[in-house]
Amino acid sequence: MSGKGASWTLEDLEAVVKKAVREAVEQARSEEIKLVVDALNKLATYTFEGFKKILEVLEEHSRSLARLEVTVGRFTSRTGIDMEKMILNIYRDVLEQEGIGIWKVEKLRLKDVDGRYLRRGARLEIDIYAHDDKVYFIEVKSLVEVNDVEWFNLRCDIFEKILGRRPDRRIIVCINIFSDALERAQELGMHVIYGRVLEVEGEVRVLS
Repeated sequence: MSGKGASWTLEDLEAVVKKAVREAVEQARSEEIKLVVDALNKLATYTFEGFKKILEVLEEHSRSLARLEVTVGRFTSRTGIDMEKMILNIYRDVLEQEGIGIWKVEKLRLKDVDGRYLRRGARLEIDIYAHDDKVYFIEVKSLVEVNDVEWFNLRCDIFEKILGRRPDRRIIVCINIFSDALERAQELGMHVIYGRVLEVEGEVRVLS
């Protein structure tokens, strides 16, 4: 370690301790003291070697966690896509009655490079059905809360500006939806296809 404000490393501490031990050995006047100092030197060496091993293990664990996060992220992404397809398949008949063929629902993605629509670098995506001069924006989720409705509404506004076209319909397709989310979606003029409405009691959301 050198320089004002420099940080101490394990090697710096080891060097300082061993230097102090050497000086103690040189100044020792009896064999008993020299034996004690020698024992301290061996203990210091053993301790610092142990610390080094621990640091190596921690570094390997950090690398393993980083690899795990990447793997989980990819798995979650794939799982989310598969879940959307499964939900669309569940409501295939209902959607076809609405004039929507699920095989024509595509995911539209963009990156807000200069922060024009949301914030710089933000990544946005939306499911879109475009066929026979009709354009539908679609949100597919297993469970919908009121914040999901607001977020979908914001994305609809953004993609409307980007495409230069107002969607003919904004549709939420879900397995479960909280009652306040359903109410908010209807207020915003969205069409909601759902399996079950979950009640909200005060601030507690009932999942029974």
